[in-house]
Amino acid sequence: MEMSLTEAYGEAWHRARLFFLLHSGQVLINNACDASTGQLFVCNISRQWGKSYWAAWKAIKQANSKENQRIKYGTAFQTDLIEFILPTFETLLMTCPEHLKPTYIKHGSKWVFPNGSEIKLVGLDKTPNSLRGNVIDLIIIDEAGFVDNLEYIYKSIIVPATLHRPNCKIIFISTPPSTPAHAFVDFIQKAELEKSYVCLTIYDNPRITQRDIDRMAEELGGITSTTFRRECLCELVTDKDLSIIPEWKDDLVQPAPRDQYYELYHKYVGMDLGVKDLTACIFGYYDFKRATVVIEDEFHTSGETGINTELLVGMIRAKETALWGEMKPYRRIADNNNLMLIADLSYLHNLTFIPTTKESLEAMINELRILVQNGRVIIDPKCTQLIGCLKFGVWDKHRKKFAQSKAYGHFDHLAALIYLVRNLAQHANPIPVVMNATHRTWTGSMDPNINQTPNQKTMSRALKPKFKADIG
Repeated sequence: MEMSLTEAYGEAWHRARLFFLLHSGQVLINNACDASTGQLFVCNISRQWGKSYWAAWKAIKQANSKENQRIKYGTAFQTDLIEFILPTFETLLMTCPEHLKPTYIKHGSKWVFPNGSEIKLVGLDKTPNSLRGNVIDLIIIDEAGFVDNLEYIYKSIIVPATLHRPNCKIIFISTPPSTPAHAFVDFIQKAELEKSYVCLTIYDNPRITQRDIDRMAEELGGITSTTFRRECLCELVTDKDLSIIPEWKDDLVQPAPRDQYYELYHKYVGMDLGVKDLTACIFGYYDFKRATVVIEDEFHTSGETGINTELLVGMIRAKETALWGEMKPYRRIADNNNLMLIADLSYLHNLTFIPTTKESLEAMINELRILVQNGRVIIDPKCTQLIGCLKFGVWDKHRKKFAQSKAYGHFDHLAALIYLVRNLAQHANPIPVVMNATHRTWTGSMDPNINQTPNQKTMSRALKPKFKADIG
C-alpha cells in the first residue's frame, strides 16, 4: 500500500530525516558543518543561498530529533525575527505533523516542541544576554557579520555558557560584513585554522543560473564592484558606500621621506582621547615643498591598560624625542571632548594641545579626503593602526558616527588624523629664504637678526661660512 504525500512527510519527521526540505547547495553547508572539527563553525556564504533557511532547518532538526534540547538562535537585529526568521520557521514546519509540531510562545520568543526541546529566538541588538543559559546544546548566530558586538557576545556570553559543554555546536553564518575590520573576519580566520569553515559564492549555488548572476552583477554595479565582490563572491572588502575615506589607495603607504628641509618642516601631533575607547596618537609633519602630510609614527592605549595622565605624557614625549630629538612640535591637536584633560596636560605637564574645532564632521573628513585623492598624504608602514583605519574605516548604519571595530576601535587613529589635517598651517612657509640663496641670487641680509624667524636665524648662522666662501 502506497503512502500519501502527507504520510510520507509525517514518516520523515518521525524519523528526523528532513533532508527533503533542503536543496543540494544547502546540503553542502550541512555536510561541511557535520565534518567540522572545531566547536565553532563559520559559514561565509553569498546572497540568495537560503542560508537562514538552512540555519533554521538545523535548529529544527536537532530539536525534533532529540529530547529536551536547548537551542539559541540569534539574529543581528530584533526586527529580523519578525520579518524573516519567524516566516522561515513557519515555512519549514508546514509539512510537520501536528503531534510533532512545536508551538510558538510569543512572550518568550521561543518554539516549544512536544518532546521538551526549545528554540529561543534572540535579537542581539536588544537582548544579547538572552543567549545565556546553564544548559545549551546548539547556538546559531545568523548574519553574524552585522552583529555590532560579536566579539563581546562570543567571549563574554557564548564561551562561558558552553565552557562545560564541548559538544554544543556554535554556528556563525553570514555574508561578509561591510568592512574587513569586523570581528566576523577574525572568526573566519579562527575557523579556517580549525578546519571548521565553509565559503560558498554565488557561482556555487545550484539554483542560480548565469543569467541570474549577470542580472545581479548589473544591479550591484558590475562584477568588479565592491558590492558584488562582497555580497556575491564573499570577498572581504570595504563597502565604498559606507567607507569613511573611499579615496584611499595602498600606494600612499611608503617610508616617510626626509629631504634637506626636514628639520625645518612643521611637526604635528594629533590625538583622539578615549577612556573606554582607544586614546590614539599620531606623529608627523607637513612637507611644505610637496604640500604633503607625512605621518611617521603612532601609538595607542586605553583605560583597560591602566593608563593615566603621567603615563600618557611620558609616552608622547618619548615618541617626540625618538622622532625629532630636541625639536618641539609646531602644533599638538586633540579632540575637544575633554577640555579638562587638555588643560591638565598644559598646566601640570607643560604639554600643550589645542582642542580642535568641530564645525561639521563631514566637512572635516572631506578635507582629508581631498588630500588623499590628490596623493598628498603619506603614511609610514609602521603606522599599522592608522593604515587599517584609512583602509577599513566605515560609518555606522546611520552615518552619524564611525562604526565599532574589534581591531581598530572606533577608528580612533583616523579621527586623530582628521583633527591634525583640520589644523594644518598649510600656507606657513617654514623654509627660510637663505636656504635657496647662492652668490648669484642672494638678496637678503647676512645679519641673522634682521627680519628672520627663529628657524631662519639658526640656518643663517649655520650657513654663513659657506656663503662667505661662495661670495669670496
